[in-house]
Amino acid sequence: MSTITAYQFDASGFYRGQTSADESPLEPGVFLLPARCTLIPPPADVPAERWPRFNGAAWVLVNKPEALTTPDPVVKLREFLAANPDVAALIAG
Repeated sequence: MSTITAYQFDASGFYRGQTSADESPLEPGVFLLPARCTLIPPPADVPAERWPRFNGAAWVLVNKPEALTTPDPVVKLREFLAANPDVAALIAG
């Protein structure tokens, strides 16, 4: 059984990486694609501020989202308490 390269994308269509598609044991020459994958490779040269997104037929380059990570909860709480001293006073007791 052989494999080929498949290209993964998330639920929004944004490129996530490569994986393998295995050949079907029942149909030689037919490859079983994992969920949210395509055999169409994404563009090779992508500017830093852009991100490949699969639209169901082809890859398009879109602006990269501002924040790709969740904010630190400690920093978020500290900022909230600084902006709301009455709440900070209630906690301090």
